[in-house]
Parts: sequence; structure tokens; C-alpha cells
Amino acid sequence: MFDKFVSVRIVKANDLDLNLFQFDYDLTFAIFFMNADKTIYGRYGTRSSVEDAERHMSKEGLAQAMQSALMLHENYPGNRGVLAGKQPIASKYKEPNDYPSLRGRYKSTLDYAGEVTKSCLHCHQIQDAARQIVREQRKPIPEAQMYPYPLPQAIGFSLDPQTRSKIKSVADGTAADLAGLRTGDEVITLGGQAILSIADAQWVLHHAKAAQNLPVVVRRNGALVSLNVKLVEGWRRQNDISWRVSSWGMRRIGTGGLLFEPLTSEQRRNAGVDPDGLALRVKHVGQYGAHAAAKRAGFKAGDIVTSYDGQMSDWTPSQLLGYIGQETITDQKVAVRINRDGQILKLTLPIQK
Repeated sequence: MFDKFVSVRIVKANDLDLNLFQFDYDLTFAIFFMNADKTIYGRYGTRSSVEDAERHMSKEGLAQAMQSALMLHENYPGNRGVLAGKQPIASKYKEPNDYPSLRGRYKSTLDYAGEVTKSCLHCHQIQDAARQIVREQRKPIPEAQMYPYPLPQAIGFSLDPQTRSKIKSVADGTAADLAGLRTGDEVITLGGQAILSIADAQWVLHHAKAAQNLPVVVRRNGALVSLNVKLVEGWRRQNDISWRVSSWGMRRIGTGGLLFEPLTSEQRRNAGVDPDGLALRVKHVGQYGAHAAAKRAGFKAGDIVTSYDGQMSDWTPSQLLGYIGQETITDQKVAVRINRDGQILKLTLPIQK
């Protein structure tokens, strides 16, 4: 099957065509199935953690996605209309170097004879640069930008990575469950788009509205079943962003370089903190530059944050980052209450650029 494809590898983002290559820029591996005229049939590649980067991918799933891409290719250009939703959207910036914060920092070629890593513009910097524009305007980062490319779990179902698009599980009471999706269903289309992989589903969700009925067609027991998933305001917040490389920028901005981990119920009891309130333990304190702002403010590893800017809800690290991006502005001072070995302390963090 591989001999039916022409493989092209891109190893740098320095002069990446942003009007064509649009995907989750926090990934380390992404595939485009594309016609020679640049029509995109589908995408492959995803991620949801630092430790297990390949948990949602497999050779078997990739092979099925490739086979589906070949089927779309065989019917092209007669199926051009149904591929419309898969195509990139016009970008304000043609290349990453066109972003204000990146302009002039990178050449189009890599310095293989010298410091090649420093000469390479990393994909996640595109996400950082886009968010920085919003922050400099002192505006909330839009949810689609704050929580990019949600996994299907954000609306209640997961896909089996060993397959093209078979549903592995559906969480009770979620939008997917209420819509009638069931374990074992094979997702044929989502939002009117043919689904070749989890990445295709994420593309649809990334461009979905804050509230809408999202059509889905599944194959169940050999028959096609049409359903509608009702998306309600705030659904994107179920998407975990704490693993993303681009989240380090938000940590610098709002936590001064702190890395958090949530406490278990037992750890809360042992520490004497509210069982239902905010309880994020400082796992790591940044040591250099802007990432050392928390260190300079007096934070230490092991501190338990129980209040941030007056907020005491039981947040995950992801939800805290979302609050920073949407509810804080540069130069603001944020009051933080911590529990340090049973002692309650009040510290202040600067909201940085």
C-alpha cells in the first residue's frame, strides 16, 4: 500500500505554509493525506500526554487511515464537495516568521553546521505567537485558541487507536451518550466530514462552534445511523491542555514558572486541605528568567495552592491555565494562598507578558 503514496517529509517549521499546513501545532508527529493539487483528504497524528505520546496512534490505525485516503483519492475529484470541510482556512500570516513575536528570529534554512536546534522554529511557537497577540491586546484568549484540537473525550467518547474510527468507550451522561453514540459504533462522518482518524475528528471539533448540533453518522451492526451531538457552551473546557508544550507559555505568564499536580483525596486529608476545594501541589519551580518569577516570589516545591486570585474551585492544572488565559491581564498582581507543611501563607504572583 505504501507504494501508492508519494512520501514527503518536512523537518522544520521555519517557512511552513500556514495557508496549507494547519494542524495541532503541539504535536511532534503529524501526517497529511493530500492530492497533488493540495486538496486534503485527511490527517493523522495526535497526542494527549507528555509521558505516553503514542497512546492514540498505532500502525494498524495508520494503515486503515491510509486505505481510506486511497478510497477518497479514487473517487476524486467527484467527491470534492464532501472534502470542503477538511480544507485549511485562509491564514492572516503566510509563514510563522510573519507573526510579530517571531519576525526576523529565524532563517529559512537550518544551521546543520552549528546549533541546529536553536535555528529551528518549533511548531508550538506558532501557537505561542498567536496567543501573544491576544494577550498584548489585553483580551481574553478565545476558547477555541485556549483549548485547541479537543480529543473526542471532550464530548464524551474515545476512539480505538487500532482502528480507523471505531468508538472504544462512551462516558455516561455526556453529550455523546445523550446523542445515542455507543461503544462499537464506527464513526463514518462527523460534522459532515469523512473521518479517517482521531486527528480528523479533532479537526472537526477544533472548528466547531461553542454551541451547536453536531451531526454524526455511524455504522452500527452493518447499518448507517444518523445522530446529532448537542454541544453546549463551555464544552471545550473538558479538553486537557496541561500536557501541551504551548502551555509552558501560560505557566510563565500566570504562575511564574510553576508546574502543578492535583492531590488525591487521601493526600488532601493528610495535608489538611479542603476535600472539595482547590488543591494543586507545586511539583516544580522554574529556576531561570521569567520562569523563575514564582521562585522570586517565595514559592517552593511541595507548596499546595488553595486559592488563586480569590478562586478556590477544585481546578485541574488545565482549568487553572484556562483561567489565566481568559481572566487575567498583563501587569496584574494575583494573590495566591498556599499551604506549606500545615502553615498558611499568602504570596503574590505577577502576571507577565
